[in-house]
Amino acid sequence: MSSKQLTVVCPCCESKLEVDAKTGAVVWEEKKQKTHASLSDMVKNLDAQKKEQASEFQKQNELQKERARLLEEKFKESQKHVDKTSDKPLRDFDLD
Repeated sequence: MSSKQLTVVCPCCESKLEVDAKTGAVVWEEKKQKTHASLSDMVKNLDAQKKEQASEFQKQNELQKERARLLEEKFKESQKHVDKTSDKPLRDFDLD
């Protein structure tokens, strides 16, 4: 009694898998060959990644500065609304 094998292509890594139909176990796996870029293409990619990282860093830096300014404004505005004439509330052990 021979079991049938199914050939399945992984949508993620595009590997070919042979699966036993009866048990569902992977019998054979054939990984897709990756093509390697030339060294000059890799250097160009690296330079592009560095520029992208620098621009992202600059963007996040500006956002942090803006956030700090906004928080400072909110703090000052909330200080204006605090009732400064009221004393601290009395606690039970303050009366002793």
